[in-house]
Amino acid sequence: MRQIAKLILLGSMAWLLCAPASLLAGNPSPMPDFQLTSLDGQTVKSTDLPSSGSWLLIYVQPTSHYSDQLVKSLTKERFPNLPSRAVFVVAGSVDDAKAVKARYEALSSATWYADPSKAAFTQLKLHGVPVVLGVRGKTIEWNLNGILSDDKTFQSILNSWIT
Repeated sequence: MRQIAKLILLGSMAWLLCAPASLLAGNPSPMPDFQLTSLDGQTVKSTDLPSSGSWLLIYVQPTSHYSDQLVKSLTKERFPNLPSRAVFVVAGSVDDAKAVKARYEALSSATWYADPSKAAFTQLKLHGVPVVLGVRGKTIEWNLNGILSDDKTFQSILNSWIT
């Protein structure tokens, strides 16, 4: 409960400080059904994603400047727990996902998937990229669309979720 209150406070601050971004919290929803493709070509269902603890689903597009800006900001120094607590989903083919992963060596130990049919994008009801979803078990508790202009708030939100 304390963490939710903290997220709501941070969300309120973020709402005031964001410039092409928005943080939506307080309306938890179950993880919808969709399929992704692992980097070795295997089909992965949304039910196969982490089922316990809090983690991040980070949805990016290979050709998006804002996606690139977001992923570049996810350094080990700022987010030491991120690789073990994040699932990256790349809108595009397995080759696209492999190429994005290769650009960010520090995040190579994170879990990466491709969304070639954009099924996850559609089922998650996303609007643009990048999107960071705060997931606890199989429930989406908040999402951040775009890039926060206040980097400290962004860092605080993510670290409070994954530590």
